Amino acid sequence: MRRRLIVSRSVVGEAAPRFLLALAVTTFLLLIRSLFTLADLLMARNVSGGEVLELLLLAVPHVVALTVPMAGLFAVLTTAARLATDCEVTALQACGVRPLRLLRPLLAFAGALAALDLAITLVLLPAANRAIVEKTARIALSGASSVVEARSFSESFPGFLLYVDRIDQPTGRWSGVLLFDLSVLTEERLVTAESGLVSVDRRDGTTWLNLVDTTTYVLRPDRPASAQRTANRELSIRLTPPVASTAQRELGARAASNRALLARARNAQHDPQGRRDALVELHKRGAIPLATVAFTLVALPLGLRNRRGGKGFGLTVSVGLILAYYILLNNGTLLARAGTLPVWLGVWLANLALALLGVALLRRSLTVPRERTPLLPALAAALASLWRATKRRSQTRPRTGTLRWLGRRHDAGLEGAGTVFPQFLGILDTYVLRQCLVFFTTVVVAVVGIALTVKFTDQIDEIHRNAVPFVTVATYYLLSLPQILHDILPISFLIAFLATATLLDRHNEATALKAAGVSLTRVVAPLLLLAALLGVGLFLLGDSVVQRSNRDAQRLEDLIRGRRVARSYRATDRPWLFLPDGRTLVNFMQYDPDTATLLRPSVYVFGTRLNLRAQYGAQQAVFRDGQWRAQGGWVRRWLADGSSDFEADLPALPLPVQPAYFGREYRAPSQMSFHELRDYVKLLRTAGYRVDRQVVQLHLKLAYPASVLLLAWLALPFAFASGRRGTLRGIAVALVLGMAYFGLTALVTKLGEGSLLPPALAAWTPTVLLALLAANRHTTLRT
Repeated sequence: MRRRLIVSRSVVGEAAPRFLLALAVTTFLLLIRSLFTLADLLMARNVSGGEVLELLLLAVPHVVALTVPMAGLFAVLTTAARLATDCEVTALQACGVRPLRLLRPLLAFAGALAALDLAITLVLLPAANRAIVEKTARIALSGASSVVEARSFSESFPGFLLYVDRIDQPTGRWSGVLLFDLSVLTEERLVTAESGLVSVDRRDGTTWLNLVDTTTYVLRPDRPASAQRTANRELSIRLTPPVASTAQRELGARAASNRALLARARNAQHDPQGRRDALVELHKRGAIPLATVAFTLVALPLGLRNRRGGKGFGLTVSVGLILAYYILLNNGTLLARAGTLPVWLGVWLANLALALLGVALLRRSLTVPRERTPLLPALAAALASLWRATKRRSQTRPRTGTLRWLGRRHDAGLEGAGTVFPQFLGILDTYVLRQCLVFFTTVVVAVVGIALTVKFTDQIDEIHRNAVPFVTVATYYLLSLPQILHDILPISFLIAFLATATLLDRHNEATALKAAGVSLTRVVAPLLLLAALLGVGLFLLGDSVVQRSNRDAQRLEDLIRGRRVARSYRATDRPWLFLPDGRTLVNFMQYDPDTATLLRPSVYVFGTRLNLRAQYGAQQAVFRDGQWRAQGGWVRRWLADGSSDFEADLPALPLPVQPAYFGREYRAPSQMSFHELRDYVKLLRTAGYRVDRQVVQLHLKLAYPASVLLLAWLALPFAFASGRRGTLRGIAVALVLGMAYFGLTALVTKLGEGSLLPPALAAWTPTVLLALLAANRHTTLRT
């Protein structure tokens, strides 16, 4: 009995580490953005570390539920391909063991993974989603002030436009508060306050703004000659109405328990669409985990038929199968929700298709092949013979003119190893670079495909509910690619670097090179050079492409999420903005860049403590002769004793800016290039603002690309660990260090943005530590 289990134990023992490695990598790559978001909650929004850790743990089940089938597919594919490449399948057949014998342990392995994933989707995932809803609600109640950032307008409170000049991070108290009441269209109501603090009534969730030393100004634009001014020592304003508790509102399908979904599906009084949505969610909780078994049926024959083997083959085929599966699953889900297909058929269509394909491949591949020459190989052989014959005839003819020049170029190419790489690279450099580029391209395509698949799966409900056109969805995901590439490129190259080093070590090529007097440092020198070039490319990508694509992608995401009007990033659509002096606020209905005209402009001039000194207005203002000529202009100046001085027929508005200022784009630090952000920091410093957050982002634009080279350098000693088990352990350690780097970056940068560390130190600390650790570990490398 023990002898019968030798093959099973060997196969499962080889598949399990591959599964764990793939699971860790894919899960981490999908959680990278969440790390920075949670770090922002920890530092900028006054959320405790325990709550942040709890939110991170609650987000893991959703990602793991999707990555378990993916990792299982990769493990089975690479295990089968490795057995076929090393001729172990042939050896088993020679011993009388059929290849079909490998299916049983792998199916048992896949069944165990499916059972684990079922427990996650049926038990852990709904509970985690409910906990996330409750946790985010509690965080919103305990930190309503966190939705407001200093020196930026906030529209988070319906009917109000809020501006805060400074925020004291330890206490959360605001200094210099402007509150515009937009609830009454026929009047302008402005409240200025020296300080303020937001509080939330935990009984009903009502948000209150408690202001100190306030002044309220009320003005009717149709009658500017009359105005009211009221001063108060303290003033409390309700920003949000009471909210319903979690128990009073129906949870979404993803957060509902299985029993609640069954009750909703069986309730005849519920609307038909809601019943179908409940059934779809129930079926998906079973279909996605059981896809692991269907993936195994397809992966085993594909892996055994592959003669080249390797992780690159497994990764490529895995991504192709995953994309095909989720395309079928999402389309079947849409048809099921629309009532075109029965719910069970729409959701399980992808699993059925994979299972049928797997059975067909098993019947064809797990039998002894007959001696035959397929059509495509025969055609390829015929074309190759024709090419060789043509080449021999061309070599016998004399070369003249262009043919002679082409022949010289061809001969020079043969002498230069016939590659597209520069001629100063040697044979070893070209060989290593080719291997690494193949792995790198495969990893990038795979990770991008998985990221887009998971993102589309998360948004499929909103796309269906808001009837978003296909062109909009496709354009949105196309514009999302630069940001995804920017996030994954360092870790993707780390994986490619480790795979290349593992290949050299596994084939004993590294040992042969060391025996020939070539050090491992010299072997990987072209890879480190490639990493440096990729770092430069990463900087250029983030400096020129990412911010533009992010702005366009944000507009399309607003449409996908059902927002009626997409967010604007241009001053022509943004009616409120401060001038460079930081004390002059301009509000206008519309700006016409062709005629340089502001329609219905209002200009507020504030003092150093944001107390209103004067207000200007006009029907329109046109830029002529270096001034903003006003039509129907007026001004009201507020005096120290509380009285005001009104002047009509004002010829011009005091706007010391050119028309281009109102047509420029206003962006967040992540949406600026390095030079734009540097100039923006100088402008804010001149105006007297705290620029810690912007300085951190400025330095991070330089520090982050350096991680491509440093992660590869750090992984070098671990990649060439001795022995097969040591190599796998070294790869795992290097990946863990890479994950730790990203986690440390997310935490330390937020410390700098919160003024708890010097900004430059916060941005460069992870990079410097990584460089020191890489230099230290390099001394232990047996080159």
